[in-house]
Amino acid sequence: MGTLAGWIGGHGIRPARPRGRLATPRRLDFRRLVGEAAWSRLPLAVRERFGVHRIGEEITYPGEMVVRASRPGRWLAQACRLIGTPLAPWTGEAVSMRVVVRMEERGVVWDRYYRFPGRPEMLVTSRKQLGQAGELLEVARGGLGMRSEVTVEDGALHFRGRGYVWVAGPLVVPLPSLLTPGAAHVVHEDLGGGRFRFTMRFTHPWFGETIFQQGVFADP
Repeated sequence: MGTLAGWIGGHGIRPARPRGRLATPRRLDFRRLVGEAAWSRLPLAVRERFGVHRIGEEITYPGEMVVRASRPGRWLAQACRLIGTPLAPWTGEAVSMRVVVRMEERGVVWDRYYRFPGRPEMLVTSRKQLGQAGELLEVARGGLGMRSEVTVEDGALHFRGRGYVWVAGPLVVPLPSLLTPGAAHVVHEDLGGGRFRFTMRFTHPWFGETIFQQGVFADP
C-alpha cells in the first residue's frame, strides 16, 4: 500500500496550508504598491517618510492648514461625527496642526490634531492598511473606509479614492458614493528644506467639491 500522502495526491486532493501562514499579517509597503520604477522617481525625503518603519515608531509633523468646505461638505462632516469623526467638522484659513504618524502591525496610523480658534483640540485619525486583495485601504474610527490607488506623478505621491466601504472585522461592505463626501484626491508633495505640502479634496458627483484642505508641514 502507498502512503496516505500518495493516496491524497492521486485523488486530486491538496492538503490545506497551515493556518499560521494564512493569518500572517502583511506589512503595508508603499514601495511595493507603486513599483520600483515609480518609487525611484520620488525625492529621497518622501521615500523616507513613506518607507517601512519600525513597529511603534512615532513621528510628529507640525504645520498649518487651510480647511474649507461647501455647505453640503459641512453637513456631511458634522453628520460623520456620529461614526468617529473621519472629517474635520469646522473650517478655518490658518488652522494650527500636528500630524502624528506611527507604524502598527495592521498598518500606518495618521493622527491629525486640529486646533481651530476658540475650540478644543480635535483629533481625526485613520489607518492605512492592506485589504484582502492587496489594495490600499484607509479606515477611520467607526469603520468608514476608502479604497485608494496610489501613484507617483511629477515627483509627488497621489492617492485617489476608488470607492467607500464599511469595515467591520473581516467584513468589507461597499457603500453608495452619493452618501459620501465624494471621490478623494490627496497629494503629498515635497518642498525641500525639510518641508512638504499636503493637499486633500473631495468631489461629489452632485455637489462638486465638498471639502478642501491644504497645508505645509515641517519634517523633524
